[in-house]
Amino acid sequence: MRQVKDNVLVFDLETIADLTPVNCAAVAALAKGREMTPEAYGGLCPPLARVVCLSWLEVGAGKLGALFDASLCGSDLAPSMLWVEGGGEDRVAMPCALQRCASETELLREFGRLVEWHLGQPGAQLVTFNGRGFDLPVLIHRSIKHGVTDARDLLLKAVAENRARPELHLDLLDLVTFCGAAPRFPLAAYALGYGWRSPKEEMQGSEVGSAVQAGRLLDVVRYCAGDVLATSHVYACINAPPDQPAP
Repeated sequence: MRQVKDNVLVFDLETIADLTPVNCAAVAALAKGREMTPEAYGGLCPPLARVVCLSWLEVGAGKLGALFDASLCGSDLAPSMLWVEGGGEDRVAMPCALQRCASETELLREFGRLVEWHLGQPGAQLVTFNGRGFDLPVLIHRSIKHGVTDARDLLLKAVAENRARPELHLDLLDLVTFCGAAPRFPLAAYALGYGWRSPKEEMQGSEVGSAVQAGRLLDVVRYCAGDVLATSHVYACINAPPDQPAP
């Protein structure tokens, strides 16, 4: 089950529906067919899912960072760093360096450059939880929409890999379900099982849209970074030496 790489970048993103006066009625019709609201449908459908923030952890260096679309902030003021809680019974707080982006397009370009830099190093790999099913398709489709080419070819190669033999990208959901042999459960279940706090204690994914509308984008960033810490903990537990307890 162990899948160890020398240089790992764990990441996660949060989205809202890209609803406009032009597409709103058509998206509502599609959402009705699935008994969903247009906001919920658009936030989960990759070509309609606008990226509001993205967080990552350079595992080897222990550096946590995040990009966010400042056009959604409603204010020019934002800190350059925030603290993100994680851990088990003994809570820990980790600094997360923030980078403002003027738009979703700039956010996608900045992360694309980070991916190109990271995967250009020996033994490098991206790690997500359900990234093959959501995060990578979102990045690819939204990059196509905005004409962003940074890392697009790498992401296309990553999403097309044999999931049992990943090189560029490891999806932990494939790993913990043994490529679909076991039932699928959310990240919070695995985090709790491995002694970590639930990353959903203060916010759920379904609340991201309303939080952004309420001007709480930095709370969404903190939630996103918390998912990254939980994902990295699950990754560390899975890759711990067999004769040692999980970290």
